[in-house]
Amino acid sequence: MAANGVRPNNVTYNCMIHGYSISGRWKEATNMLREMTSRGLVPDIVTCGSLMASLCKHGRSKEAAEIFVSMTAKGQKPDIISYSILLHGYANERCLVDMINLFDSMKENGIRPDCHVFNILVGAYARCGMMDDAMLIFAEMREQGVSPDVFTYSTLIAALCRMGRLADAVDKFNEMTVVGIQPGQAVYWSLVQGCCVHGDLVRAKELVSEMMNKGIPRPNIVFFGSIINSLCKEGRVMYAQAIFDLVIQIGERPNVIIFNTLIDGYGLVGKMDKALGVLDAMESAGVEPDVVTYTTLLNSYFKKGRVDDGLALFTEMHRKGIKPDSFAYENILDGLFRAGRTDAAKKKFHEMIESEITVNISTYNIILGGLCRNNCADEAISLFQKLVAMNVKFDIRTLNVMINTMYKGEF
Repeated sequence: MAANGVRPNNVTYNCMIHGYSISGRWKEATNMLREMTSRGLVPDIVTCGSLMASLCKHGRSKEAAEIFVSMTAKGQKPDIISYSILLHGYANERCLVDMINLFDSMKENGIRPDCHVFNILVGAYARCGMMDDAMLIFAEMREQGVSPDVFTYSTLIAALCRMGRLADAVDKFNEMTVVGIQPGQAVYWSLVQGCCVHGDLVRAKELVSEMMNKGIPRPNIVFFGSIINSLCKEGRVMYAQAIFDLVIQIGERPNVIIFNTLIDGYGLVGKMDKALGVLDAMESAGVEPDVVTYTTLLNSYFKKGRVDDGLALFTEMHRKGIKPDSFAYENILDGLFRAGRTDAAKKKFHEMIESEITVNISTYNIILGGLCRNNCADEAISLFQKLVAMNVKFDIRTLNVMINTMYKGEF
């Protein structure tokens, strides 16, 4: 267009900037804005809003603020949409001081915040765990005659549940129903999760029943699995077991992933009898154990030094037709080396190779480390040299093991 001598005007630039912005090409949009202003043309408020939104979406709220300031300097009065865009950008980047300053400026300039603006502020403080500030914004919202919506309550309830403030969350839940706002799936799921994580399983079960009576989809097995996994990793396996029992009570069928998670949880706290009990329950429920199930149990056995029990389980695994993977063999190799059973470990390693199981650097690290710890440094050096000839890529652990061995002069 420009090459043919046609001079772009405001409409042309506004269309180009808007198009680049909504397609996420903020760099091109910014360059186009600079070109436009260098020609003495002024972008309209919609175009500036589009570019600001694109910049904020890409974590560049400071640059969006520059456009906002430029708009006002040129006599354009930002509307509530412009303010909302920049407030949202500040909120996402946790620039809370900038956010609240802009909010105050907005009110000073005579623009009355609506529900969407208040929700931005409430959400920003809630995500940061600053619930006192979130509640102050919530109070101001009501003082100004702006009615909270389901999103406002959902945000507050979810944050309160995350922080363990279940009583406050339930108060907000009751309040929203009193004012005629029906809680949806998100609100119920937040409350159920909060109750599960913080031990109020009676209330969790009541909420699930309430959901079912109202025709609201109840939490699914993936939802409960996530909670069980988190609790197990925190060592709170008894809480995880209680939620597992709740899952069965409400009619959900645990899958192999949840069974494996619970087995791992018991293994992490050293309760192998309980872990084996979960394996029995798994088989009784008609859920077939997989390679992850057995690898998890193997890991727990060998970490506790119960080598023979681990080897017996490995034999059972073969008998049931479950093919071990690299992780299963690595657990056995590590356990045997740590128990000083070097010959048995070397035999398992050869078995692994003959079975065409993938041998990676983590496997070689176990072998090299095990040989060095068990006074077989010469074999470790020999294996290391072979790996070098094979162009195997080592990691820092490999090099540390071999340097330490050579430094001690054990070769």
